[in-house]
Amino acid sequence: MSFSEAIRAGLNNFFSPYGRASRSEFWWYALFLYIIGGVLGWFGGRLQFHGIEQVWLGIIFEIFSALLGVSLVFASIRRLHDTGKSGWNVLWYLIPLVGWIIEIVLLCKASMPGENQYGPEPR
Repeated sequence: MSFSEAIRAGLNNFFSPYGRASRSEFWWYALFLYIIGGVLGWFGGRLQFHGIEQVWLGIIFEIFSALLGVSLVFASIRRLHDTGKSGWNVLWYLIPLVGWIIEIVLLCKASMPGENQYGPEPR
């Protein structure tokens, strides 16, 4: 799956934990979200550096960042479904360091071939 296809698929399933997401779809979408988050962080930092104190703008940035984080959690759930794992495995994120390592290993696993209990293969 190409970068643009992965972004399109991720945005179409922005708040959906249902279905499956291939490795390429998940990692391209995660990269896209991290780039957007980095740009927002840079832009927000530049506003503070120049002394622009717009509370409403900060609130908008925080809300948008939270939405990106929630979208990444839902994409992680779909990725776990693709490996045949339950979406509840996303709770590994809550354990500092060790949980993140376990989660990354689970997200890097190969896709389960054919249809599984979470839906058809995402190709």
